[in-house]
Parts: sequence; C-alpha cells; structure tokens
Amino acid sequence: MKNNILTLATLALTAAMAACNSENTANRIEFPGTVDNEAFAANVESISVENLQMEDNWALAEMVSICLSDNYLYMIESTKLQLTCFNRQTGEKLSNRSINGNGPGEINELNSLFCIGDTLCIYDSKGSILKYDNGCHFIGKMHEFSDLSWRYNIVRLDNGNYVFVSITNPDADDNNPAMMLADKDFNIISKHFDVPQAQISFFDCIDPCFVVGDTIRSTFLFDCKLYTLSGETEQVTELAVPNPVTPEIANESFASGDFMALDTYDGTFSTICGSGRFLLLSYHIGDDHYMTTVDYRTNKATSILISDVEDNLESTASIVGNLILKSGPVKNADGYIYLRTPNSNMAKLLEGHDDLLDARLKATQASYRAYLERNAEYIKGLEPEELDAVNVLLKIKLKD
Repeated sequence: MKNNILTLATLALTAAMAACNSENTANRIEFPGTVDNEAFAANVESISVENLQMEDNWALAEMVSICLSDNYLYMIESTKLQLTCFNRQTGEKLSNRSINGNGPGEINELNSLFCIGDTLCIYDSKGSILKYDNGCHFIGKMHEFSDLSWRYNIVRLDNGNYVFVSITNPDADDNNPAMMLADKDFNIISKHFDVPQAQISFFDCIDPCFVVGDTIRSTFLFDCKLYTLSGETEQVTELAVPNPVTPEIANESFASGDFMALDTYDGTFSTICGSGRFLLLSYHIGDDHYMTTVDYRTNKATSILISDVEDNLESTASIVGNLILKSGPVKNADGYIYLRTPNSNMAKLLEGHDDLLDARLKATQASYRAYLERNAEYIKGLEPEELDAVNVLLKIKLKD
C-alpha cells in the first residue's frame, strides 16, 4: 500500500510539473527560434498580385491604406487623402474622390478604417466615424467621440463589437489601457492590459494588430510582449530575447538624447500581421535583424536572418523571403496579409529566375504579368523611374 501511495504521489507531482512547464511554454516564445530560410518559406502558402486598374491617385502613391468590404476594395492615398473604390472580383475602379478638407464628408487625417457590409467607415483625427458607399459618396456620420484619444485605432470584430487598440505604448493607468473592448454602440465594456508608456513610439502599419474572428493580438514597439484578447480573456506572452528593450529603457534614452543606446538592446518587435496559424514579426538581436513566422498554436518561431536573405536570389526560399522583406504592411483581412511593394522589386525577383520558381512562385509571376498586361496602356505613359515606383498590392496566405 505504501508503494502505491508513493507511486500516486509521484505521478501527481510529475503531472503538476508538466502542467507548470506547459503553462510556461504557452506564455513564452524564444527568439530567434529556428533560423531556417527554407522552413520560413515553407510556411508561405501563396503570394498573388491584386489585379487592380491603375491610376495616378494610387499607383504612384508613397503610402496607401486599404479596407475590404463584402464586394469592394476601398483604398485611401494617405497624403492627399484620395479615396478610391474597386470591384473586388474584377479589380475595376468604380469611383474616386478627394476627401481632404473640413467640409461634410471630409477629413484632415486618417486614423483607422473598417467596413460593415459594403459600407466603408473612416475614423478621422477629429473623433468622428464617417460612412461612404461604393460611389465614394459620404452617407453620414456613424458616431462622434467626445473623449477617445487619437492614440487609438478602431478594430471591428466578427461579432460586431469593437476594440480600441493603442497605436503607441500607452499610459499605464486605467484611463489609457492598451486595449478597450466596446459594444456595437461604442460603449466601453472593459479595459485591458497596462503597458508602461514609452515617450517615443512609432508604428509602421495602419493595422496595429492581427485579428482572427473575435481574437485580437498586438505588440508594442519597446515592449517585448505579445498581448492577446479573446472576448474578455487576456493573455500576455513573453517575446524572449537575450537583452530585451523596455519602455523604461526607451524613456531613459529619450531623456538623455542618446537614441543610439537603444541599439544595444534586443527586441523592438514590429510589423505584426498574420495569416493562417502564423504571426509575422520583425525584430533585432544585437546587430542582427530578423523576420519570423510564429505558430501561435505552438509558439514556435521560425526566422530568417535578413542580411542572409536580402538581395540573395540563389534559391526559391530567398525569393519568397525577399518578396516579404521588401514589401510594406497594409492590411490583414479575410485570412490574408496585404503588402505594398514597388514594381521594381517584383521585376527583380520574378523575372530572369524561372529555374528558381516553384509552382507557388510561377502562380505569383502569372498574376504579376496579368496585372502589367491589364494596365499596359497606362504603363506606356510612364517614365522608367515611374514604372519602377508603381505600386503592386500583394496578397499573401500563410499556411493553416
């Protein structure tokens, strides 16, 4: 009997230790993880080009933001605030207008975009949500906030609720949490995550987060953590690097004027987007810069060392890596990552390397060529440097 009791006790202790280790693993991701160009590329299921009708208002713009409705793709050129609507199925341009100004239906600065059905909703810098139809006509105000900070973007969840997500490291108090969950009428339901404030913050993507259904994941630039909100359930996952940067360290550098000191710390996670079962993140450790896919079900990171991949066109994996590295994030939507890249990048990576193109990249090349063929008349009127700069909108699917 005594041996049986000891055996049961041992089993219980082993189970408890296993549960503890499992919990620790669930709340920690080790970086750089596996550094493997081939494995990184294998996580990319497809890359295609959106076959949109070109015009100067967006094709030659330095920055664009997009939003997908049920049937339309809305695009805003971010400097002159030109709004364009395309048919999602055909890529045909349906309408275009400037929304820059102070009149009805006009904005001075774009905060965030979301769609309800086929209606585009724009949250502007004056605290209003404005609605537009597929003719780019202003059809009224949806809501007007009296006290929502400019720091927040508005993200719509599948259940019709909203999350206000800070686009910078927010104040660590109840008035400025990292995320706020709101109902369909924008009433605050709950506040989530205290993140220490960084006085210097940057964000390189109109979407500050990755959303699947009603689960939202976000990072903050000087904070090596991944914040996940599912319903009202919070999870904080450590993004483990050897010498992590913190908001406090960033603030000390800001106070002293020694911004270069930040380079001696690791992390600075940015470019959060995702598709399938993966997050896509960039970060640095020491002098090395990485991009990684993180399987958010297992917390396994598969990274590429950017200096090893950049401009290396000797393998299929390097072409896949460069297509992503040389493109800027625009939007997560419908299970895809949308990236904007210049035509010069596409031509360099996809032409003259047919022996390196697998079936996946041959499909990418075919969609790229179809885009150029569709817009051949427009392209004829461009100078060589303009053709190099023409925007190509990539649609990337990571594996499920």
